[in-house]
Amino acid sequence: MSWIGADGTQTDGLAMAELKFPVITLENEIFQVIVDMALYTKESVTAACYKYTDRFYIHQQKDGGNVVVIFESKDGNAISNTIVKQFCNELIDQQVRFNTNQQFGHIRDLIVEEAFKPVNK
Repeated sequence: MSWIGADGTQTDGLAMAELKFPVITLENEIFQVIVDMALYTKESVTAACYKYTDRFYIHQQKDGGNVVVIFESKDGNAISNTIVKQFCNELIDQQVRFNTNQQFGHIRDLIVEEAFKPVNK
């Protein structure tokens, strides 16, 4: 598969279904994801993990410039590739939220401050 990049050059690459995710299956109901901390903040990783605490026991540990996130199924079910892909998408979502808050959070604060100002007669 190939496509034309923004700079006009042709790029050869793999389709999304062919990509290898940084995932290691430890057992049928336990897997780990290696998260590159050059791409994500620790706040984003923790927020993404939190979204899965209803279904998994989750442990995070630092490993050099990465964070290893270990998921263990609470109900004993095998973990599918779909869940891993959803987690990867959630990482991106949480990083975008973090970046947006860093860039525009002060505007939200001003709006809230204005909304709760005392009313003068």
